[in-house]
Amino acid sequence: MKNEIFPCSSCGICCKNIGKVDELKEFNNNGVCVNLQNDNTCKIYHNRPLVCRVDELYEKYFSKQMSKIDFYNENIKICNSLQEKFNIEKKYRINFLNKEN
Repeated sequence: MKNEIFPCSSCGICCKNIGKVDELKEFNNNGVCVNLQNDNTCKIYHNRPLVCRVDELYEKYFSKQMSKIDFYNENIKICNSLQEKFNIEKKYRINFLNKEN
């Protein structure tokens, strides 16, 4: 699990719901990130804020409180909830990770 990266499905829904994320207020355009492109990629991907970098965010702030797999699963729960709320196709849902992996 140590070298794994977060299994983002690139649906873009998190980038379309940044209105209440204080760390992203400078990128907020009516709740949508100004860096989100039409193909759901990020214009500033390699320089995006820490809150958008799941793996680095974990290492910096959460690694002492929870396992990486638990952190991923919490993020997956939020991701899938947003997808369901906004009727994103089910093909974008992320499966929860098994702790035995």
